[in-house]
Amino acid sequence: MIVGRRIEPASPVVPDGQGAPDRLAQAAGASGSQAILETATQVLSARLRGGGWSIREENLPLANCFCALLIKLDPMVHPSLVAPILSGERGEVFDEVALVNAMAALGFRYLKVDIRPAEIDPRLLPAVLLSDRGAALYYTDNDTPVVLDGASITHEPPGDWAARTDALLFSRMAEADRPTSRAALENSGRTWFLQILRRFLPHVKYLLVIGVLLNLLALAVPLFILLIYDRVLNAGVYEPLLYLAKGVLIVLAAEYLLRRAKARLLSHVMARLDYIVGTASFEKLVELPAATLDRAEVSEQVARIKTFEAVRDFLCGPLMGTLLELPVALLSLGVILLLAGPLVWVPLTAALLILAVIWHARRRIAILIRRAAVESSRMQKFALDCFSKLDAIRLDGLTGKWLDQYREVSGREQMSQLRLALAASRAEILGQLLAGLSTLALLYVGAQLIWADRMAAASLIACLVLHMRILSPFQAMTAMVPRLEQMRNAVRQINELMSYDDEDTEARTLTTTRLDGSVRFSNVAIRYAARAPLVYSGFNLTVTAGEVIGVTGANGSGKSTLLKLILGLVEPQAGGIRLSGFDIRQLSPRDLRRQIAYVPQQVDLFSGTVAENLRLGMPLATEGEMMDALGQVGALSEVRALLHGMDTVIDPAALKTEDPLLHDRLALARALLRPSKLLLIDERPATLLRSGLDATLRECVQELRRSRTIIFVTHRTDLLRLADRVVALRGDGRAEVGTLDTILRGRE
Repeated sequence: MIVGRRIEPASPVVPDGQGAPDRLAQAAGASGSQAILETATQVLSARLRGGGWSIREENLPLANCFCALLIKLDPMVHPSLVAPILSGERGEVFDEVALVNAMAALGFRYLKVDIRPAEIDPRLLPAVLLSDRGAALYYTDNDTPVVLDGASITHEPPGDWAARTDALLFSRMAEADRPTSRAALENSGRTWFLQILRRFLPHVKYLLVIGVLLNLLALAVPLFILLIYDRVLNAGVYEPLLYLAKGVLIVLAAEYLLRRAKARLLSHVMARLDYIVGTASFEKLVELPAATLDRAEVSEQVARIKTFEAVRDFLCGPLMGTLLELPVALLSLGVILLLAGPLVWVPLTAALLILAVIWHARRRIAILIRRAAVESSRMQKFALDCFSKLDAIRLDGLTGKWLDQYREVSGREQMSQLRLALAASRAEILGQLLAGLSTLALLYVGAQLIWADRMAAASLIACLVLHMRILSPFQAMTAMVPRLEQMRNAVRQINELMSYDDEDTEARTLTTTRLDGSVRFSNVAIRYAARAPLVYSGFNLTVTAGEVIGVTGANGSGKSTLLKLILGLVEPQAGGIRLSGFDIRQLSPRDLRRQIAYVPQQVDLFSGTVAENLRLGMPLATEGEMMDALGQVGALSEVRALLHGMDTVIDPAALKTEDPLLHDRLALARALLRPSKLLLIDERPATLLRSGLDATLRECVQELRRSRTIIFVTHRTDLLRLADRVVALRGDGRAEVGTLDTILRGRE
């Protein structure tokens, strides 16, 4: 409950809130913790803005309240966790929506109420107060109400203690409290997608109401036909036609408005559901363990993200409209029962027969859809392989063989799609045939009833219109059986994806605060596949803090794997890895990788400014720190020569082609920005080393020696001489560890 007991004042109660400002001012001057909060708020705000959080001057009070709110809710909050969230906000705008979104990303839910501050239950504080005067943070200090003015980051009393204002109340949401958490789903017995759909129950209710109203309007057509026969044609009176025409116009206008409201509501539901499911699917894929992602092809990952398209087609396509028209079938059956009695058995039997056709076709089409999906996946994989190896195919003269393989793969895919289309068309034809036969049966039975004087001719015409209304949705469903099955498969795949364990939800007992850079491998054994030979077997290595280690070996000997073991991206089949004395399996993967600077073998920059690319490694990096990192890698002059300097938007693909050396130096600078005690550098291309990157690496290793533990991969002997020790991987499960000269003498 939001409104609880009133806050008892420290002085006698004064009506209408008089005296409250003095009480707050006295409390603000009496508490030293308030000064600490002001200082902490200023430090956090300055750190975030120094790291690239750009906000407008008018939004500064709310931004200060946001910083103070974070400190009150979580005194141990780290700016590096907040900075990436704020970087995704809408430009320089930080308004109420941005505040709520940022708090939601940090795991807090909110409630907005219109209330007097004194009436808020103290257990629900702190609260952000929004009024015409600006933003303020309201909280208690030793059971004393306090207000922090966001405009000046000082504790000042509000102008009117008794005035009502908008208050934002926040509370941390535990994982078990989330409707889509594993515990909530197991307790409710619902699937993830069904739980998401429950959010839209009010919208579904409105859609059903609109559908019922549209169905009632649809019954107006046969009623108008009956009235024209009874009141106009049979009676020979034409005056009622004017009133019937007005009724038709009213029905048409009402149907237009209802269909317009239905389309808008359905579009809103679709767009919102598409956003929620698409974002959740992408987030889930990103948070899956690396081993799980490595087992799937890129095409499969893309297919998972595109899975929701089938659901979107269902919600926005004719199938959803068809399902919403099913209630009219029941109403129409009831009307036929009232008008013609036994004639109702004709459309009822036809509807049941069409449903039987749909059920039988669904089983066959489900098998064909799975086969078509397999062939489509093979085609996607072949296309990706082809374009990734296009240069090699041309140089080796294999174009003809790849064309033959393409014809075979694409032919199998097209044949599977053809079989699926034929099965769907057979179901559609059967549905149309049954609908036509049913119409003939209706006319025959209706004529018998008319001749028996049990029904009027006008009633038969009305029943014929109603009969078409009844069978129309069922007949349309026969043509949409593949979409129904695809939608069912899409929902099943989404539920399966959401049931996977995130990397961070695996058992972890420790969260480190600082790694000192020491690494220890103990009897590590690893192989890439179940029947593949061992890459490592009983591998042991102890790296002390500040040591420089060079890793070398033949292609496929496990050099990059050695670095990925430290990052927790690869799990060994035997043995263990310890960082700073902690078993890597005890550490939070996010916290672990946040404290390791890593330059991968395949460097990736992203479309954005130079500063944004550098801050991917360290979101709180200031401009001065980024300049120092660029100077360390010899790229400062090149960046300054760009059109807008650090704010120049780069095209990663063009930069990698036109200036690969700058591309690699930016990646190295991004890694150096991270205040890590452990730096991992994978093997760099020989062409870049010959272009001057070798000198850059040599200078970086010499400058960072002893201050960081450095493990780098290379074939170059001159670079290996920079290492205190060298790890030479044999590729047969064995490894040599020692100085470079010792290893070279052992090979002579």
